Amino acid sequence: MSETPLQHAGRDVLTLRQVDRLNGVAKGTSFRAFKRVRDQLIEERDFFRLDASEHGRYIEALRRQGLIYESTIHCVLLTHTAYRHMRRYSAE
Repeated sequence: MSETPLQHAGRDVLTLRQVDRLNGVAKGTSFRAFKRVRDQLIEERDFFRLDASEHGRYIEALRRQGLIYESTIHCVLLTHTAYRHMRRYSAE
């Protein structure tokens, strides 16, 4: 399955749901992997955290498109760098 990246702040990004689908894993797998490597990543460079109070309309649009989980409140968007860190960690 192929997932088309979104554009955010001039960067190609994927949602956690897209990463789960891309890797054929259960809901939450990518979020747990992200939490494990979070301290190695720089926000606004490697990933973006969209707070619902600021980005509610955009988050809702992503939900309607099926790009995030129904239960998502705040959204994490991952760059290729973050995804690579997550893959490296899960391969160890």
